Amino acid sequence: MGNLYVGLLHYPMRNREGDIVATSVTSLDIHDIARSARTYGVARYFVITPVPTQQAIAWRIHGFWTDAERIEDKSRRGEAIEYVTVAADLDETLRTIEEAEGRSPFLVATSARRSPKNRIGYDEVRRRLRTDAQPVYILFGTGWGMADELIDACDAILPSIMPDADFNHLSVRAAAAIVLDRVAGDGVPPEGDAPSRGRGD
Repeated sequence: MGNLYVGLLHYPMRNREGDIVATSVTSLDIHDIARSARTYGVARYFVITPVPTQQAIAWRIHGFWTDAERIEDKSRRGEAIEYVTVAADLDETLRTIEEAEGRSPFLVATSARRSPKNRIGYDEVRRRLRTDAQPVYILFGTGWGMADELIDACDAILPSIMPDADFNHLSVRAAAAIVLDRVAGDGVPPEGDAPSRGRGD
């Protein structure tokens, strides 16, 4: 069984005009995706930005939830955010994974846009995680999506979550949770078994 990694990229991203930009780090993206990642057994969640001031913000958020606040907080967010690492670029995260795993990961892009190239189904990623020792690293973009050259550098790309929807613009936090459930979840609970409810804060 391979380990699962998640990366949230802030560069190179597209803005609404199609220009390549670096997007801003947000506290919600950090701690909400961290909570999803921890729930679904992700080995490491990387927040990736080349901007030093944005890196400092991300580390400050990390420290807020993992230092004194964690002792007082009852929602266990600090436990999830301990799995967050801030990195300057994708190559840095790949080196970290290779050092931990002894091999390079199978790199998977996500996109709300349709892409006919290197498509891989959710079931196939799920199968790889369960039967292959190679780690899987799933990348999520911000802004209006990853630059094409970044997607092309990946081994495969997952299909859009709702390709035929009239409105196909989920927040990255929601998209990450859905993708993680599809590739690493336990499946639908048996009929009549209500899922347990955690804290909603």
